[in-house]
Amino acid sequence: MSSEVIHHEVVGEGMPIVFIHGLGATSNVWFAEREALSERFRVVVYDRSGCGQSSRRDDGYSVESWGAELAGLLDDLGVETAVVVGHSLGSMVAQHFAATYPERTRALVLVGAEAALSPEGRDILSTRASLIEERGLSGVVDSWLGSVLAPASRLANPVMAGLLRAMFLSYDARSYAQQARALRDADVRPQHRGISCPTLLLAGDEDPVTPLAWQQAIHEAIRGSQVRIIPGTAHMPMLESPMEFHVALLEFLTGLGPPARGES
Repeated sequence: MSSEVIHHEVVGEGMPIVFIHGLGATSNVWFAEREALSERFRVVVYDRSGCGQSSRRDDGYSVESWGAELAGLLDDLGVETAVVVGHSLGSMVAQHFAATYPERTRALVLVGAEAALSPEGRDILSTRASLIEERGLSGVVDSWLGSVLAPASRLANPVMAGLLRAMFLSYDARSYAQQARALRDADVRPQHRGISCPTLLLAGDEDPVTPLAWQQAIHEAIRGSQVRIIPGTAHMPMLESPMEFHVALLEFLTGLGPPARGES
């Protein structure tokens, strides 16, 4: 890896699982899964460059550079093959990684997945990035929060909503705007033909950010993939319905069986 600092935490022993967070979040969104899965697996969580406690880049961001960053992190950790779990923007990084490094991807889990944004979605991100550059993160945080959590989730768990809000506001404004434009311009659809590992899509049935139609399109493009819908959740099923999310993920992981000889 380069001299950049990529903050990461590794807990547990067993088959490696690496978690990639989305835009506006940090590795802390995976805390519950980190704690639960570490009893049976080697769990790796990390902040993508430009996020959390990791270094910011002067030359901007892209799905491709984040994929190479993940490969470098796994090299440093001595991990040859891992299950890769990605949320939202992180799902794009995961798809790119699985297609680029098929020999290193034991399986793929895509949460609130996207492969390319709609014209409307690209316009939203362009506007958001410009507003953040003009007014700062506080000008858009509440609209972002309203899109990623279902109304019932915000009502039932205002503490979680407040912590998510604080996580978003902890970003560097310039870095967030750069990452928003990287997401806007990304398109991993051509790489679907290169994904051959077991793949699970996990999605909330009330997600306005990455709707179920998008999950269906990715499911149809990735041979042999499966879809699990988590009811009553929007774009953050791992936080809104942590038990249902964990059960669905664990069932998929258990179904993979033990790693093949030579996998680590």
